[in-house]
Amino acid sequence: MKAVSSRENAAFKAMVKLATSTSERKKRGLTVLDGAHLVQAFLDSGREVESLMVSAPALSRPEVAALVKRCGERAVTLLTHGLFEKLSTVESASGILAAVPTPEGRPVPPEADLVLLLEDLQDPGNLGTLLRSAAAAGAGHVLLSKRSVFAWSQKVVRAAMGAHFAVNIVEGADLGDFLSTYRGASIALAGRAADSLYALELRGPVAFLVGNEGAGLSEALLRAATHRASIPMPGRMESLNAGVAGSLCLFEALRQRRMA
Repeated sequence: MKAVSSRENAAFKAMVKLATSTSERKKRGLTVLDGAHLVQAFLDSGREVESLMVSAPALSRPEVAALVKRCGERAVTLLTHGLFEKLSTVESASGILAAVPTPEGRPVPPEADLVLLLEDLQDPGNLGTLLRSAAAAGAGHVLLSKRSVFAWSQKVVRAAMGAHFAVNIVEGADLGDFLSTYRGASIALAGRAADSLYALELRGPVAFLVGNEGAGLSEALLRAATHRASIPMPGRMESLNAGVAGSLCLFEALRQRRMA
């Protein structure tokens, strides 16, 4: 384990650049994980960190010490508390931060059981929520259109709470092309659709389509879907945010399957 106390250290400077620059992370194919929960989720997925930085006080915590042991001392750098605070990406420093290889998206089979398609989603919080819900509901794949928010941004990673390593995330996907070969039902969420989500048969393979927070789904994807569905809202709100709406779809599918 290396100990570093100077901000001029090359490894520390490289980590700072990674933590603060989206373009640097994309160029190097790396993601920064800040906090014990995220690091543990990554390790539990069977992957290895590229480098791990830990503050001296955090090393006394059992959960952090256990993660350091799992990573191996060669990958670990010990920082002073003050130095780690300058590196941390969160308001209250977690004491542990890792640089890890960003998993590459895999092709999604046309018979995939439960899929989430996101068109031009822009809010990191919504995407983080949807990834977390997808992982919790057992959806194996999430496809994002080219103009969607970067799935591996710091805000999305924090909001998803480790879900990135439990689902297959495909960025820059041609959603229409996927639908043309998909063998299951495809359900497009549309606020004015006549059919209720809760009236549809969701026990077979299904792909849910969620659109942009303001504009919704494009006409092309609405036409490509096999069904359009709305979520009944008898209250005094006109719509739900994308994260909530997509999550309701996933768990309605899960409910029907459990009932069956």
